[in-house]
Amino acid sequence: MNKLKYVLSGLLFIFIISAGCKKAPDQPQEAAITSQDLLNVSYGAHVRNSLDIYLPGQRDGKTAVILLVHGGSWLGGDKSAFTDLAKYWRDKGYAAATLNYRLTNTPENNIHPAQVNDIAKAIGFIGSKAAEWKISSDKFALQGASAGGHLSLLYTYKYDIGNKVKTVISLAGPTDFTPTSGLNPNQAQLVQLLIGTSYLTNPSAYAEASPISHVTANSKPTLLFHGKLDVVVPYQQSVDLKNRLAQFSNVHKLVSYEDTGHEVINVNYMASFLAECDNWFKLHLK
Repeated sequence: MNKLKYVLSGLLFIFIISAGCKKAPDQPQEAAITSQDLLNVSYGAHVRNSLDIYLPGQRDGKTAVILLVHGGSWLGGDKSAFTDLAKYWRDKGYAAATLNYRLTNTPENNIHPAQVNDIAKAIGFIGSKAAEWKISSDKFALQGASAGGHLSLLYTYKYDIGNKVKTVISLAGPTDFTPTSGLNPNQAQLVQLLIGTSYLTNPSAYAEASPISHVTANSKPTLLFHGKLDVVVPYQQSVDLKNRLAQFSNVHKLVSYEDTGHEVINVNYMASFLAECDNWFKLHLK
């Protein structure tokens, strides 16, 4: 009886092992994720609340997002100014979005902080689409030129309550709106249009809208580009911000161009500009 018991036990063991070793049915392979460009996507109620987003292939929930903010003195400009750069970042493996935001010369009188509020809405919207688009919901970088540089810096230093922005890049963006900042009369008039009042009437509003006022020991890594011949936004604006960031021991870098003005990106420096940004994102975004 015991011998039969051992034989049955052995057969049962062989049966279990054999069942476990059966070849599993072929599983359907997941389709490769390809790049995708989504244009004129609405992220808010205003007609200017639209964005284009360029999604890289083989992305996942860790894919960082670079949000590009156009310039235009807060009263003009369009997201299409950054289309080529957005595609460049897409091809580097990032999700890149260009956005339009409310302008100061619209009938609704969209003064500050309408523009940074639109950036907040865009980031929130992109985050809400993260699972669908297969990108990160909380790993962003801001990159802006001129007025867009100002908005990018200000949002990152003051308005990024959710701590989603990991780094910021400004191309000749204004950093200080106080009377000692050296802005020319035309630029000062545009700032008054942005803030909606004069400096003499409300000096605290000018300080509040100045990125340099909001630098702290916790400010995010900042990369600045500025031409020394800039007559629109003085080069000293970026130097002053650099010094303030250094005062608080923040990670930062100022790339200066000796023979360029306000248009920082030009054919002579395009390769070095892209290399600087690429290295910066590798360090502070991935």
